[in-house]
Amino acid sequence: MSRFVTPAEVRLPISDGDYLIVKNRLNAGETLDMYARMRGMDEKVDPLKFGHAVIGAYLLDWSITDDAGHVVSIRNQPPDVVAGALTNLEYPDYQEILAAIQAHEQTIAAARQEKKVTTGDARPEPSSRWPAAVTGASSG
Repeated sequence: MSRFVTPAEVRLPISDGDYLIVKNRLNAGETLDMYARMRGMDEKVDPLKFGHAVIGAYLLDWSITDDAGHVVSIRNQPPDVVAGALTNLEYPDYQEILAAIQAHEQTIAAARQEKKVTTGDARPEPSSRWPAAVTGASSG
C-alpha cells in the first residue's frame, strides 16, 4: 500500500434513503487543516468547531433535499456555503452525518492498522550502534 493518498470517494448511507459522498481518506494536509479548523482562540480544540471541521474535511456531496424536494448542492462549493447548509440542518440530522463520517474514519483506520506489518517491537531500528544514543541513557 502506498504511503500517498489516492483521491477516492465513498458513498455512506444515512437514514431516510439519503447518502453522503465523502473522501475515502484524508491526506496529511487535509488532516492538518481539519485540526486547525477545530481550534479556538486559546489554541485548544473548540467542541463547537469539532463537528464542522470533521464534516468539512470529508464531505464532498450528499442527497439531502430542501423542503421543495430539490437536492441542496454542496459539491465544489466554498467551505462557507457547506457550513451554512450544515448549520441549517435539524440538529439530529447534523449529528447523524457526523456519526456516519466518524464511523467511516474508524473503519479506514482499522483497515490501515490490519495492513501494517509489525515485527513485534514497536521501536524503530536504531541508526547508531551505540544504544545509549538511541535510548537516551546516560554514560555516567
